Amino acid sequence: MKTTDKTHTKEAIRKAMEHLIDRATNFDVEALETIYHKNFHTTLVLPDGKVETFNKKEFKEHFAKQAQEGKTQLNTWADWHDFHIIGDSAVCVLSRKHSGMNGEEMKLLCNIELKFEDNRWQVIREAIFLRPLNE
Repeated sequence: MKTTDKTHTKEAIRKAMEHLIDRATNFDVEALETIYHKNFHTTLVLPDGKVETFNKKEFKEHFAKQAQEGKTQLNTWADWHDFHIIGDSAVCVLSRKHSGMNGEEMKLLCNIELKFEDNRWQVIREAIFLRPLNE
């Protein structure tokens, strides 16, 4: 059995994503250092169409600021839609609910790209569309 038979599975991608959700919703910036790839980039599309982008350093600072403000754990709810693996790249599509992006509890439609590097899955790109909970 090759190593990739264990690491390059939908279950492995979901486990990596569940780890991300657990650490990010608890504002664990130290863990985000290893979860996010060095070339990490995220795009947030807000309900009004405004777009915000963050690199790894900026996104970690976003979570650190919330922790400093005394925020408690964010909602960990997730609805998993799709996992797709091609070689050392993977995509996970899911919906989330939490207030960590703009301070208001929102539904987040997420397209998360991962890269297998340094013997682990790392998040390299996120596209997050924020929507009101009732949409």
